[in-house]
Amino acid sequence: MNDFDPEKIPDDFLFFAWENLSPRDRAKVLSGSPRTAWVFGAGASHHYNLNSRAVPMPLANGFFEAFHKLPTSEGFHAFVGPLIAYLAHSRGIMARDAIHWTENIEDFMTSVESELSQMREMRRRLQEDQIDMMKQFSAVGVFNNMSFICANVINEAQNGPSYSVYRYLLDFCGPDDSFITFNWDTLLDRALADSGGWTPNNGYGISFASVLDGTWKNSVESSPVFHTGWKLLKLHGSTNWLVPYTSVQPDSLDYQSSVPQSSDVFLFWQSTLPYETYKGRWRGGYAPTCYCFYPPNIPVETFTDEQLSSGPDRVFISFSYRGIFCPFSEPDGAGIPSSPLIVTPVREKRYDIYESKMESIWSQSADCIAQADRIIIIGYSFPPTDIRPLELLRDSLAKRGGDISVQIVGPDAQSIAARIGDGCLANAKSIDLHSIKFEEYLEILADEAPKMLKRAATQFSDVKDWLERIYFFHERSDDFYRTNR
Repeated sequence: MNDFDPEKIPDDFLFFAWENLSPRDRAKVLSGSPRTAWVFGAGASHHYNLNSRAVPMPLANGFFEAFHKLPTSEGFHAFVGPLIAYLAHSRGIMARDAIHWTENIEDFMTSVESELSQMREMRRRLQEDQIDMMKQFSAVGVFNNMSFICANVINEAQNGPSYSVYRYLLDFCGPDDSFITFNWDTLLDRALADSGGWTPNNGYGISFASVLDGTWKNSVESSPVFHTGWKLLKLHGSTNWLVPYTSVQPDSLDYQSSVPQSSDVFLFWQSTLPYETYKGRWRGGYAPTCYCFYPPNIPVETFTDEQLSSGPDRVFISFSYRGIFCPFSEPDGAGIPSSPLIVTPVREKRYDIYESKMESIWSQSADCIAQADRIIIIGYSFPPTDIRPLELLRDSLAKRGGDISVQIVGPDAQSIAARIGDGCLANAKSIDLHSIKFEEYLEILADEAPKMLKRAATQFSDVKDWLERIYFFHERSDDFYRTNR
């Protein structure tokens, strides 16, 4: 028994042993693995289609196709009028034909932002009389409307079981790994929480002023089952991060929050019971981290009197109108209406809007990459609208000078590498291109399981003893079966 050699155990048995490790034990086994910065784009989440419509999480070029198939575009529960009106006067697409319109969302949002930028420049030059006011109100309306439409399409697409490819990926992530994502969805968030090694209370790299976990409270009522250093850094925000309603003002074209003196961010985690929302338009039936078209209102008591005051020489004016889609007057929900904190896909992303929080996430991401042994990019194509991420990668590789290996995973891995540039990748220790889907890449990771268990057996006597015990019983059971069949 003392001369037990894990190297002699067949790989198929080691695969079996690996799959039966608990997440806690697997994290310990992987404690000596290379520190990895996992970078995700929309392609990583595209596999998920466990919602009631079986619609995959959309890519940029399929966003509006998903919009047409999901409940977002149906009925009176979602406010999509500004989008439909904008298409009519700006694109010449009538409402009856909108279902066939499938423009790339990055191109669409960039074009709307370009219109607003031109109007701001004309205002700066005191050329307001040259601005088409109907065009201005239409552009402002659709830009504000799209924040809610984007969040709702994602919420409807991810409204299903938390079982995703991300959950399998975590089986191969070391306790010191970090997760950097440009996605708004919460599929990875839920997978991390399900693992028992991560909590939203401190796992996002930012603090929340309050959390909706059944009811509004200071934190999510959970604690990790085992310890890791896992951080989920969401560089473009998240559908379940909320801020006081923020919008482009139709008169000044400035971004403005309904509580401009507050920089707090709030977390929506889960609620199966009704909560206060805009005009009482709550709808149930959503999985954790998902909500209906209108996100929860933020309780007034989470803000100070000074934050809620109108300020000197200003007054609040409130008015209510009778909605055409409701037979009775709608109630004014208690609290402050909220917006999802998501950075919409435009070329000139205005990170300064939420500078205090978002800059911290970018800084932490830079630190994670700087400390990583390898960077694995999955489903992220470095689109033209994302200038800053490419600069971050290039700077990090240049500073580390050949210490970091890079892997790119995606059907278009070759074109992604070309977009990053040979000059940048020349600073990497090694480069591996995997022109396959995310789920196929897991097979490559799984092939490493026997090797990782053998390495762990040399590092941890507990692992070696465990393998020896279960392999002994496996062999004895085989002997028993052969002699008694």
